[in-house]
Amino acid sequence: MKELRLNDGGRALVIVAHPDDETIWMGGALLRFSKIKWTILSLCRASDSDRRPKFFRVCERYGAKGIIADLDDEDKLSFKNTLPVIKKIIKEEVGRARFDYLFTHNANGEYGHPRHKGAYQAIKEMIKDGELSADKVFFFAYDPVGKHKVKVGKNADTNLKLTSDEFKEKKRIVAEMYGYPHDGIDVGYCTDVEGFS
Repeated sequence: MKELRLNDGGRALVIVAHPDDETIWMGGALLRFSKIKWTILSLCRASDSDRRPKFFRVCERYGAKGIIADLDDEDKLSFKNTLPVIKKIIKEEVGRARFDYLFTHNANGEYGHPRHKGAYQAIKEMIKDGELSADKVFFFAYDPVGKHKVKVGKNADTNLKLTSDEFKEKKRIVAEMYGYPHDGIDVGYCTDVEGFS
């Protein structure tokens, strides 16, 4: 398996369903590659008065430009009906900007979350249709292993082994900056090896 390597000064777009996904699935990469020009787009929770400001503080911690939209997160829209909405958000917020790297969710939604799966599908279609482009595309690669735990997925071909300090900081961001219990679900999904395909 290859180790994740990004070139200093590169431009990277991270598209996630929710504030906190950027940290849970790739917080170590965001910490390690601090010389990347990061843009993080969260598709959901713009009108969430709790999570929105936390998201922007976390983006500031990473030295990233944060963008947040308001995709329905209550499952009022079917999977199929979310795809055009996700595409519209990405077009409006990112436009035709070109990036060196693009990171987003995987087909399995990491643990099956429908908004994660929708983000993956919409982005795959946009890449195929030439509506979104990057020199290198990385999908989070995790498989569930029991309740509220994941490991690097079978489909991963690239990983990033976090140092002890990186892993502690990743969990601290989820727990203290987002305000989740240290022994809760969200911190539980954090891994000390990050997987990508």
